[in-house]
Amino acid sequence: MKKKLRGNNKLSSDFGPVQKPKSLNEVVYENLKNAILEGKLEAGEIYSELQLAGELGVSRTPVREALLKLEAEKFIVFHSRKGMSVNYFTGKDIEDLFELRRAVEESIVPKLIDNLNQDQLDAARKIIAEQEACARDNDYDENLFLEADRKFHLFLLDLSDNRFMAQTYTIIRDHVTITARKALLKTGRIFEVINEHKAILDALSEKNAEKVKEAIQRHLTTSKLTALEGRTDHSAT
Repeated sequence: MKKKLRGNNKLSSDFGPVQKPKSLNEVVYENLKNAILEGKLEAGEIYSELQLAGELGVSRTPVREALLKLEAEKFIVFHSRKGMSVNYFTGKDIEDLFELRRAVEESIVPKLIDNLNQDQLDAARKIIAEQEACARDNDYDENLFLEADRKFHLFLLDLSDNRFMAQTYTIIRDHVTITARKALLKTGRIFEVINEHKAILDALSEKNAEKVKEAIQRHLTTSKLTALEGRTDHSAT
């Protein structure tokens, strides 16, 4: 006779919800979003639903659903009877993004000072080492560099133990990635980023909150100015 599961019965550790396969809409959405973040879909170019559906080998319906979601998230804009294009961030957009980013990153400094241990510092330095490995390659993969950059900041955010903060920051980072790609073309910027990350970790290792905030401010101010310069260069072409 089969036992019925009762509320007080303890389930085995490997018991859990069934992982549902992703729907076609989700797969198309993720593919299009990644194409935007990796620069495969470029700002200034007009893309049609039919063109994108052909590239992805799907019908237009899941493409349309994905594009509506991406529009709501401010990644794309629609053009009447033409198609869509990747959202081109204005100077104010960039200013606003970095204002929000600074507020989030500075707010977690007290928690980082209290919670960061040597093992975590070593893990963060390994992420910086990934960026250094990219920088040593004359023909470096900017996507790998940006992914390591994203990983560095999200690693610190995760230590705040505030999942809502981490979720919010993930959205900010997705938008910042679009502007950062152009900024990385500035000669020497990737080495500046690495040194700025090291300065943040050095201050954290000293448990000096003011010094950490100053290092974050320098990093974000330089990143913002470089992103603004990249936007100016792009608009001039």
